[in-house]
Amino acid sequence: MKVIGLIILLCLFCSCEQKTIPNGIIEPKEMCGLVEEITLIETHYQSKFGVPTQYKEALQKSVDLILHKYKTTRKIFEKSLKYYASHPDLQKELNDQLLISLSRKIP
Repeated sequence: MKVIGLIILLCLFCSCEQKTIPNGIIEPKEMCGLVEEITLIETHYQSKFGVPTQYKEALQKSVDLILHKYKTTRKIFEKSLKYYASHPDLQKELNDQLLISLSRKIP
């Protein structure tokens, strides 16, 4: 019986720890805003020019401006993307928030 209690306690402890975002990783709310803006700007360039080679440099400059607005760097953003991708539950929450946010902007 003590072993079962210990296992349950350990599971609860681990599940609480997963919600904590480590230092150097962008918080979910801010990450959602960043991904939303970058997605919108990528969609704009793709629909306007079609061929990625035609807009790659302009897109990179636009993304850099967005990152600057959020006071972060490309390196931190990419590290955060990898972190969320390796934590499916957090990635799902992020995607759900992104979809809700974008759907509210559709007239």
